[in-house]
Amino acid sequence: MSRRIVKEVFVQAPPDVVWRALTEAEELTRWFPVDARVQPGLGGSIWISFGGGVEGEAPITAWEPNRRFEWTETRGAVKLAVDFQLEAKSGGTVVRLVNSGFGAGPDWDDEFHMTERGWAYFMQHLRWYLERHRGKPRDLIVFRELVALTPAEAFQRLSGTAGLSKDDGLAAASPASAYETTTAHGDRLSGEILTSSPATGQLGLTIRELDDATLFLEMEPAPTGVRAGFWLSTYGLGSDEVARAREKFERLYRSALRLDSDAAT
Repeated sequence: MSRRIVKEVFVQAPPDVVWRALTEAEELTRWFPVDARVQPGLGGSIWISFGGGVEGEAPITAWEPNRRFEWTETRGAVKLAVDFQLEAKSGGTVVRLVNSGFGAGPDWDDEFHMTERGWAYFMQHLRWYLERHRGKPRDLIVFRELVALTPAEAFQRLSGTAGLSKDDGLAAASPASAYETTTAHGDRLSGEILTSSPATGQLGLTIRELDDATLFLEMEPAPTGVRAGFWLSTYGLGSDEVARAREKFERLYRSALRLDSDAAT
């Protein structure tokens, strides 16, 4: 018995535009991986990388332009499929994601739940990119340090009073709701909550003050603690603005996780 993840989002863009965002390497890197290569067509392949050795290549097992795109990863007897299905509707496109093949046993739990919340964010990021930033290159600011904390502890530090919200309100915010907050360093942030799962240490939101950038926090369990992921995607900012954002958020990230103290590894 296997488990599957199903996510659906409506995008105000025609199917051919969504199709390119899913199947062209340059477009993929504007909302999903750090780097990508695609050999198009049935029997072709897709390679994606999130940096730091987190990468992989898989054969394309379905290719129906503007309708369906699937790749399949084989792990021994296990086949994990990522299947995107497109349907034109009301002047836009319904995008349905089915990620299947996860085992039912407890040894699959961490991967299943982390992947489920990851897709909850990336499907919203796909929508946000196509509706707000279509065709714009992405400047990605990433911090991903290994710290000697539990996922819950790292998430609380980054999302709470030591990090993004002095009032500790972000973790309780609901997806699709608006938010306003002030960081521990006094910077005002506002926008929309894209996804929220304190239980798995994941939070996605937009930042109006950075021209509708998106931010994804993801706490990845590791053998000696947690890898605290901070993924800030900006579009259309000048190089000086990107540099200032990197400097500001790196200070916040490091202070929230106490990376300059004995508490971090």
